[in-house]
Amino acid sequence: MNRKWDAVNREQELKQIQSREYDLIIIGGGITGAGIARECALRNLSFCLLEKNDFAFGTSSRSSKLFHGGMRYLSNLEFGLVRESTTERNWLRNHLPNLVRPLGFMYCAYQRGKDTPFKVRLAVRLYQYISDCFSEHKNYRKSRIFKRDFVEEFEPAVPMELPGMGKLVCAGFFYDTNCDDARVTLEIIKESLVYSEGRSAAINYAKVEGFIKNSAGKVTGVSVRDVFSGQKFEIRGKVVVSATGIWTDEVMAETSYGEPKIYPTKGVHVIVPQERIGNRNAFGVRSIDDGRFFFVLRRGPVSVIGTTDTAYYPESKNLDEPWCKKEDCDYLLRSVNFLFPEAQLTYKDIIGTYAGIRPLIRQEGVESESQVSRSHEIFDTKEGVVAIAGGKSTTHRRMAEDLLFYLVKQNYLPPFAKKEYGRRGYSKIPFLVGISWNDFKKLVAEKNLLEVCPMEQLKYLHQQYGRGALLILEDIKSHPSRGLPLLENYPHCEAEIRYILNYENAPKLLDILCRRTEAQWMIWHYLQRELAEKVAAIAAEHYGWSEEVKAAEIEEYCRYVKNTVAFLES
Repeated sequence: MNRKWDAVNREQELKQIQSREYDLIIIGGGITGAGIARECALRNLSFCLLEKNDFAFGTSSRSSKLFHGGMRYLSNLEFGLVRESTTERNWLRNHLPNLVRPLGFMYCAYQRGKDTPFKVRLAVRLYQYISDCFSEHKNYRKSRIFKRDFVEEFEPAVPMELPGMGKLVCAGFFYDTNCDDARVTLEIIKESLVYSEGRSAAINYAKVEGFIKNSAGKVTGVSVRDVFSGQKFEIRGKVVVSATGIWTDEVMAETSYGEPKIYPTKGVHVIVPQERIGNRNAFGVRSIDDGRFFFVLRRGPVSVIGTTDTAYYPESKNLDEPWCKKEDCDYLLRSVNFLFPEAQLTYKDIIGTYAGIRPLIRQEGVESESQVSRSHEIFDTKEGVVAIAGGKSTTHRRMAEDLLFYLVKQNYLPPFAKKEYGRRGYSKIPFLVGISWNDFKKLVAEKNLLEVCPMEQLKYLHQQYGRGALLILEDIKSHPSRGLPLLENYPHCEAEIRYILNYENAPKLLDILCRRTEAQWMIWHYLQRELAEKVAAIAAEHYGWSEEVKAAEIEEYCRYVKNTVAFLES
């Protein structure tokens, strides 16, 4: 289960991938590409996964951190998408319980609000029915309709009356799930490599710069540049697949892909201390400016507010660096301060922010970004490069499965070697790293590791690393000082960082603090330099960085953090 995956061995890995031919070359190391790799590995197909930045660099680390069915898609009558999403969500919650966790949602109905009591009751009941009917894995608990008096006691931060909207009538209550999207992506890739038993590879910071074609004009591989060294090389494969999300149009430009198909929309999230709002659960709310739907999400000690949903066409054409702007933040805070009047949030309450871009599929006649469907599509080209785009992180397994079945049907790949490989849902098996809290505690006790760290830290390590946390605990037991917090009141410790460096291929400080952990947005922005210096010291020892390289890594990360909160200084 725990396979060494250390960036120290990068040069050797780059040599190995040049000497093989793979069944699939997958461009894009987000959750879609990761899902395709897992489908391949479970069906005994080899793959080479290539990512120009870090794994989960784009949308897959900048979402609302939810695997959810999409309550709001019901208003667009996308019942099939909701069904697909809820069944995938329930499977993930059952088989990756440490990373995909139940989260209660409130959906309030006021007398004169856009979401009337009738709509709320109908939506909550329909959501429950679509999810559970004929499903192997059911909702975490039954949805309910709470009356006004119960809401007042259950969620005291909710006002019983709002100007222009009248009195609160009722609230729908249901469960979706929260997650660490980047960690889920990484765990899927790690698991894919374990199942592949050395026949496959996943390389970050490897940019595909072109396609290799045979005499008939068919693509047989890709030309790649190592971002760190600048070295260029070629990789061969039976079929090349693009799972590049918002970069799909760019990657496919050299093929007969046709007109641009991606409609990029920016989503921004603002993080504040949970106690400032007082929400005990998550809320689905509407903007008081334009009626768009967004979330107020309880996530332990913080609340995550977002997401915005605006068309994104930067003048620089750089899709790599979306930031939260002042207008984005003000848009979210205005509505939260109206809907939770006791909060009165200001810029001083902002712990951090992050922004991402959704790779939606262009649709004719759609009036607003929020109405664009989250369904996915597969695009083929005469050169033999196949792209998959759209969709949502919740349905990544289904997207990957659809793609693999398409490749077999179109003869890009031979028929599946075993009958069971061709069965829909074959990959709905437990994750190797997944483990419930109760089972984890029993396992930790059996190994005499229960007392090596405080209970809150143990819960954190279980949540983030599942069974992998056992290695961290064993390290702490052997070296107690490695279990001490790097920052007071936060769970991160040296043993955790060493685990990441040894098992999770994180060559840069940004990778560790933005994607292997959630430190970038869970820890106050003014504490980030102190954290960066301590983590960089551990990484420098591991990688043999010079003082100059270490300083450059720290400055690069601190510049990134500064950009996420630049509007606070304006």
